[in-house]
Amino acid sequence: MTTAFSGLTPEAAGALLQNLSPERPARLGVITNPFSRTNARTRLYDQLLPRALHSPSESVMTRTAAELDDALVHLLVRRGVNVIGLNGGDGTLHLGVNRLVALCRAASQRLGRSVPIPRLLFLNGGTLNIVSRSTGTSSNPVRTVVDFRRRFEGKRLADLSTREIRLISVTEDVDGTTRRSQLGFVFGTEIVANAVEMYTLFGEGYSGLLQFLTEVFVGYTVGTRMWREHGWKLDATGRPVRVDDRVFDVNLGAVATTIDLAIAKGAFTAIAVPTDGQGFFAKVLLETHPGRIIRLIPSLMIGGVSTSPSVLDVPDARVLDALGSYTLDGELFIDRTPEGARRLTRVEASPIRIAAVRLS
Repeated sequence: MTTAFSGLTPEAAGALLQNLSPERPARLGVITNPFSRTNARTRLYDQLLPRALHSPSESVMTRTAAELDDALVHLLVRRGVNVIGLNGGDGTLHLGVNRLVALCRAASQRLGRSVPIPRLLFLNGGTLNIVSRSTGTSSNPVRTVVDFRRRFEGKRLADLSTREIRLISVTEDVDGTTRRSQLGFVFGTEIVANAVEMYTLFGEGYSGLLQFLTEVFVGYTVGTRMWREHGWKLDATGRPVRVDDRVFDVNLGAVATTIDLAIAKGAFTAIAVPTDGQGFFAKVLLETHPGRIIRLIPSLMIGGVSTSPSVLDVPDARVLDALGSYTLDGELFIDRTPEGARRLTRVEASPIRIAAVRLS
């Protein structure tokens, strides 16, 4: 995570802590990524979101991580906001959560006491919107904000209906040197990162996903040009994956998630995460033959705990180790160099919890 908030004063940290008191009235501020799919497709939200809030100054558009940091301080410290609406795709929500945690850590250090993470309202401003779908806030962003104010206007922060969401901690290590550490919701090993990269070639959203899956079926069968150029990305890497105390030398890849993975606008739940666990749901694909993998896709999309010997489900895993490239919350960390192949990525269950506002 990027280091920032070094200029946060003890007075500002104290104001943040005071604004987050459970007895304070709930007050929503929204940060919008204008480049995410839904927001970029229509400029309507630029006009309507500020009007839907208590004050237009509580709606901020950010284009960079530095702007996001400034927006968080503006809303949480100066404007007295205590619920942050993140309006963008899963990558936007990923960055927002990491920067919020960094801000609260910096404030805790200034004060010498713990500063809680603000409640979060995940808004549907992106492509697949997996996170917002898992919290029942997958309507359009303006409607969700209006619904929030209708239900919670004037109520205490403690009275909000929320869902606790666990996080995973993902740390990169190359030859004994830690390169990056970040928090997230959904992790995928190299084969998953490659699949996400290929899917973006077809345009994003559910139409792109359908085209990608169709290409996989047809491309493997008849050898289309796209498959000849990119099909190798779906080959097994030959690198082991470890989940807790089990090592799988032969595998295609793995996924780790703390939220349900719903696709086709919620019609199918590929992974349903138990609510009573303390870790994350891990799924390891042990099959490596392309034809048999393709035949597994329908059952993988429908979900449920698998009974196939080709798929291993660990509903409450604590540690996952993998080598090579990966994806986290839709963001790609791909490095196909020899150094990248040696990159050890450790996924661990984080003790940090997010309180996400529920509207359904």
